[in-house]
Amino acid sequence: MNATSATLLLLGAWLLLGGGTALVLARRGQPAATALSALIAWPVLLPLLGEPAGQQAGTRNVGPFATRIDTCFAALRSALTDPSISGIVTVEELVSLEQSMRRADGRIGMVDRLLSEDALRADPLAIQLARARELAADEIESVLRGVVQLRVQVGLVALAGDTLPVREGLRELGARVRAIEETSLA
Repeated sequence: MNATSATLLLLGAWLLLGGGTALVLARRGQPAATALSALIAWPVLLPLLGEPAGQQAGTRNVGPFATRIDTCFAALRSALTDPSISGIVTVEELVSLEQSMRRADGRIGMVDRLLSEDALRADPLAIQLARARELAADEIESVLRGVVQLRVQVGLVALAGDTLPVREGLRELGARVRAIEETSLA
């Protein structure tokens, strides 16, 4: 094998690995620019393969609903990969909703850690904080139930073809999560 053949073989292997990495990143909800950059710089992007879909390195907020968020969104992503219902929801819409849920969950986790401190238990503001936490937690529960319902609606689209309920459901869930964020920040 001469140097030219070895170089071409190495270049082909590099691009093949980059293409595979790009494909996996795109399917996991990474932005298109990130996925395409894997063709050339795939070794740098390998850490993204070990993260839950839609997450950026170092930004994972873990709260009491983290596992349920993982489960609900993984199931919804799986349902949306069916070719018969392609194009109903963009990856960006789903990632945005999931990231908003994770941020809200992370804030609840932070409040839980604060409220677990003995010094804060009797404080009147801590009691108000606990009430606000319960309201936010109830709303997250409600949005998670909405994600499950959205998955059922995706199944109905496969049978009936009416995409409007799925699009409206996703918009409604996005508005509810934004309301959680606004309430939490107010």
